[in-house]
Amino acid sequence: MNRRGFLGWSAASAAAAAIAAENDKIFDGGFSDVAPPGTPVRSRPLVPAGSGSLASFSRKCVGCQLCISACPHNVLRPSMDPKRFSQPEMGFERGWCRPSCTACGKACPAGAIRPISPDEKRSTHIGRAVWHKDRCLAAQEGVACNSCEHHCPVKAIMLLPLDPNDKNGHKVPVVDQDACIGCGACEHFCPARPLPAIVLEGNAVHRVVMPMSDADALAEARKLLEGGFACVLLKDGVIIARVKGRGVSPLLDLLDHAPDKLRGAWLVDRVIGRAAAAIAVMGGVKRVDTLLAAEGAKDILAKKGITLSADKTVPMILNRDKTGSCPMEAAVKKLSEPKAMLKAIRRRAAELRAAAAKAPSKKAAH
Repeated sequence: MNRRGFLGWSAASAAAAAIAAENDKIFDGGFSDVAPPGTPVRSRPLVPAGSGSLASFSRKCVGCQLCISACPHNVLRPSMDPKRFSQPEMGFERGWCRPSCTACGKACPAGAIRPISPDEKRSTHIGRAVWHKDRCLAAQEGVACNSCEHHCPVKAIMLLPLDPNDKNGHKVPVVDQDACIGCGACEHFCPARPLPAIVLEGNAVHRVVMPMSDADALAEARKLLEGGFACVLLKDGVIIARVKGRGVSPLLDLLDHAPDKLRGAWLVDRVIGRAAAAIAVMGGVKRVDTLLAAEGAKDILAKKGITLSADKTVPMILNRDKTGSCPMEAAVKKLSEPKAMLKAIRRRAAELRAAAAKAPSKKAAH
């Protein structure tokens, strides 16, 4: 940029900043100022779905700002970056990008934002949410806040205890990066000030997740199991969750914190015993595929019309030492109703957590 260009950019930036500051003033009943969220610094800006990538958008955009005028939710605004001056970028101080809105693609005359359907937009991941513990009211002040989880339109945020051993502790957000599409609802509604505790970072290349055939979806889920995941959830040919962990804990966490994902889903799991089958029934899954199943699991699932496909079937699921039945299987051995089985599973899980919490103190005493 030469000297004349720099001076022009500086003057335009100052004018734009003054206008933006005036527009950002918010008043509560006309009596007092209400602090809007600050603008976080992003490692990479976000550009609308239909752009394909940040490089493609920057190359094609002519800076006409028609998309900014067309945006009904005040998400798009001119960039102040001298490299992309006057080209639009996304911010969530005044709104968030609805998955059903495609106004910017219809308004763009240069092809920088391709017109897409709402279904295509829901399948396009333009960014990802990043949680900042040091700003979160739940983590720092013990506030019971669920704003980001409540407003996420794709259920990409779960609330989990900050300390798994603290039963009464407040929960904090955990972002499922596979599900997050970068709409900015979590950032917009976050009550933390001066900066939101959850911030969107742009994807350099937009990730488009289109539905797969059942065979391809199952093959992809199996690869994830080989890669160390305990279970994978599929819906309509799309992977909606992948969870790591041991035993039935991953399934139990999904039931407690993301029941909408389990309901109507296709569950692909490493091991399905009677305990896991009971959790699957209570979660409302429609189909189960597994590498290893206990003989009694099929009966529990069949009573609810849930089909089970297993590579191998065994009389019972053993513990890690191969010396007897798995603790969770032992807890439900004499039960047959999924609701009663779930209660027994929770009791046993609480006992195991309590025993694990006491173990370090015993070791220290010796």
